[in-house]
Amino acid sequence: MVTLQVEIDTQIEFKRTLPWWQLLAIGLGAIIGAGIFVLSGQAASRYAGPSVIVSFILTGIIALFSALSFSELGAMMPLAGSVYTYTYAALGEYLAWFIGWNSILLYLFGVMTVTVAWSEYVVKFIYIVSDFNATRAIVQAPFGWNETTEAFYVTGQAINLPAIAITIAITVLLI
Repeated sequence: MVTLQVEIDTQIEFKRTLPWWQLLAIGLGAIIGAGIFVLSGQAASRYAGPSVIVSFILTGIIALFSALSFSELGAMMPLAGSVYTYTYAALGEYLAWFIGWNSILLYLFGVMTVTVAWSEYVVKFIYIVSDFNATRAIVQAPFGWNETTEAFYVTGQAINLPAIAITIAITVLLI
């Protein structure tokens, strides 16, 4: 805690310009993520049905509590940081290290899931526009999920080329 206090005292103060509702929107976007545009139709048709609206409301309430928790932590520790910083202050270095790496894995797997799903949309769009049917060799991921047996399987393919192209395009766009 002493280390954090030294950092707070020597840190450059950022100008706070975002109102609470914009911070809430950023928090909701981070929690819900881009998966809402990719997987919500499949989840609604297979699992939720008409109660998908209830699912969205419950998710929004959970996101609101998460946003309130982070706002309290941010007010208690006015330090530019994230889950790592708060865990470091509350539980120590080792658990903060663990939480930090879990956050990195969360971002990694989240991006992978959404990118593979967007890859399917890009392939369908290319087929509609140009009547080009992409082969499984460039579209399918090396591993798949069998919903019947609920197990992973090896597809025999090496790469999902559209997913890699989407990842590179978004990276270039953000840089």
